[in-house]
Amino acid sequence: MNLTMRKKIIGLVILSVIIPVMIMYILIVKFQGITKKKAEDELDKISRLNIAQIAKDVSGLCEVTNDLVQIKIDNDLNVAREIIKQNGFINIGSETVEWEVINQYNNALQRLKLPRMNIGRTWFGKSRDFSTATPVVDEVKKLVGGTCTIFQRMNDRGDMLRIATNVENLDNTRATGTYIPAVNPNGAVNPVIEKVLKGETYRGLAYVVNAWYIASYEPIQDKNDTIIGMLYVGEKLESVTSLRTAIMNIVVGKTGYVWVLQGTGGNRGSYIISKDGERDKENIWDAVDSEGNYFVQSIIKKALPLGKGEVAYEKYPWKNVGEDTVRNKIAAIVYFKPWDWVIGAGIYEEDYQQAKYEIDKATSRLLFHLIIGGFIIIVIATIFANYMGNRMVKPLDLITRVAKKIAAGDVSGARKELTDVSMKSGRKKQKEHFIQNHDETVQLLEAFGTMAESLNSLIGQVHRSGIQVTTSATEISASIKQLQATVSEQAASSKEVSVTSKEIASTAVELANTMDKVSETVDNTATRADSGRSNLNNMETVMNRLVDATSKISSKLAIINEKTKKISSIGITISKISDQTHLLSLNAAIEAEKAGEYGKGFSVVAQEISRLADQTSIATGDIEYMVKEMQSSVSSGVMEMDKFTDEVREGVHELESIGEQFGGIIEQVRALVPDFEAAKEGMHGQEDGAHQISEAIVQLSETAEQTKESLHEFKLATDQLNEAVQGLQNEVSRFRIME
Repeated sequence: MNLTMRKKIIGLVILSVIIPVMIMYILIVKFQGITKKKAEDELDKISRLNIAQIAKDVSGLCEVTNDLVQIKIDNDLNVAREIIKQNGFINIGSETVEWEVINQYNNALQRLKLPRMNIGRTWFGKSRDFSTATPVVDEVKKLVGGTCTIFQRMNDRGDMLRIATNVENLDNTRATGTYIPAVNPNGAVNPVIEKVLKGETYRGLAYVVNAWYIASYEPIQDKNDTIIGMLYVGEKLESVTSLRTAIMNIVVGKTGYVWVLQGTGGNRGSYIISKDGERDKENIWDAVDSEGNYFVQSIIKKALPLGKGEVAYEKYPWKNVGEDTVRNKIAAIVYFKPWDWVIGAGIYEEDYQQAKYEIDKATSRLLFHLIIGGFIIIVIATIFANYMGNRMVKPLDLITRVAKKIAAGDVSGARKELTDVSMKSGRKKQKEHFIQNHDETVQLLEAFGTMAESLNSLIGQVHRSGIQVTTSATEISASIKQLQATVSEQAASSKEVSVTSKEIASTAVELANTMDKVSETVDNTATRADSGRSNLNNMETVMNRLVDATSKISSKLAIINEKTKKISSIGITISKISDQTHLLSLNAAIEAEKAGEYGKGFSVVAQEISRLADQTSIATGDIEYMVKEMQSSVSSGVMEMDKFTDEVREGVHELESIGEQFGGIIEQVRALVPDFEAAKEGMHGQEDGAHQISEAIVQLSETAEQTKESLHEFKLATDQLNEAVQGLQNEVSRFRIME
């Protein structure tokens, strides 16, 4: 492809700008991808650790609550035993009573006769009305406030009938007449009956009439150690309002929350605790996501095999009541087996991915600015290259035209064109732009002007000499033969001058072209390198902003640490309450002693309250230990964020290293300046050659003068000299000169 010099200059400039811009674009795109992936991984890791810790903390809170409630239940059981002991032992009488009994699971009804069960000599009765007093159970409720039931064994299989209870039915009557079957409707052995029939006490979660309770069941034996029934005390799980409130008030991330589902049984998948309590008792076992996946079933299946302290994770789409859109959510799942609770701490992806979006937005903005800046630089470089190309090529075009005219013999036309340019350069309004700066091309143009003047003078002198020779031809014809050698030598010298002039012109053009390319390349390379260094500085600023963003996340973790300290203060408050309880129990014991026989029952209660205070103190210590573990986990999160910040700072140092490499490139480009100096020296050498040509022409003129003097001595060679002069005039007539 044949390209002009102007196109080559413009193409070289544009290429030298596009290459650095493309390199910067590729580096920023690569940096954006690495940063985005790193931020996403770290944020996902931190969010998983956070929700896992929250889920484990809730499980620990349930465990502490369960222990505290179980301690209370054991104390309630002791109170019930003491009341039974004071009223006489439970026994089976000789008289029988007809019962209409109801299975508490499937409401199956049956009729049967059972012997009366008595406390001492008093029959418990079969009343369902709370206005009618029932022995033992009402006294227990009055003293400790818990539920209590006396069961009578119905048959050899071990079905247990409630003959005296303060547990309520849905219609607010006593649940007297309901029974617990030894075998559940699904064919499984009832764990409560199984353990009691072995003569052991059952402690844990139990389904009582129509709700779940934290309960204790112990066998009731007659004098022959035969199990004739069982004694129950318990607390309704839903009545632990402080625990429910604490769980519902937990906020995970910005809008996440903690929820609890039933893990097994007929109510599996039912909400125990939902967001703000709006969907409590709703069964979502068959809920599916947008892809038809049964994600609730997946959550529960993952949870049930988990041991204490183990966590599972589940991602799923979710929409709460009152929300318009479905959002992706990730939940940490733990299983609290004593209560059959599947506990989940869920957070929406958009909450913890906000920092990633900000980083991606910043790098995208940087990439956009780079593209706009690169486009502007390319446009400016194109305009500048076109301008400089015109400045460089226009004088060369003029030199080429002048050289062609001189080669064709039109010395007069060449001088005229050079004279016109000189005249324009002297006028302010018509001044040629390439004459303004006295660069190498202008110097070459001036050298051509000097050469044209010299040729014009030479040819004019030859023409005048020919006229003089013609006039004197009659006198020098005798000596023409001797002058032939001199004239031939003069013609050869003239040809050598012409050839040398052409070689000088060709060499000067090539040298000027080469020097212009190198000059333009060096200037634009230095400019683009400086621009690249500026873009690297912008990238360093963005990395510093990333360091600031990670510092903000660390500050949020510090706030979480402060929250755990507040929980520690709550533990201190509980310890103080425990101390006050000790004092109250001591005062109660003193008053019981004062009351004598009438205060014995109250003394037992005081002892149990004291034991409860001791257990509360121990549980408070457990809470303080768990809070310390929470603080340790938060501190670990802070360390992870600090590690990420250090990695970002290392990226900043790498950018600084790249900036130093760009500086080295700039210095190497500037080192090309001496090469320009060498090129200028070559141009001066051309100028010296032009001066030598002028000297040779002067010598030729001197030779002509000697020839004139010799013509006076050769008058006899007139005829032969006329022929030679006529041939010389024919050759000179080809050149048009200015008189």
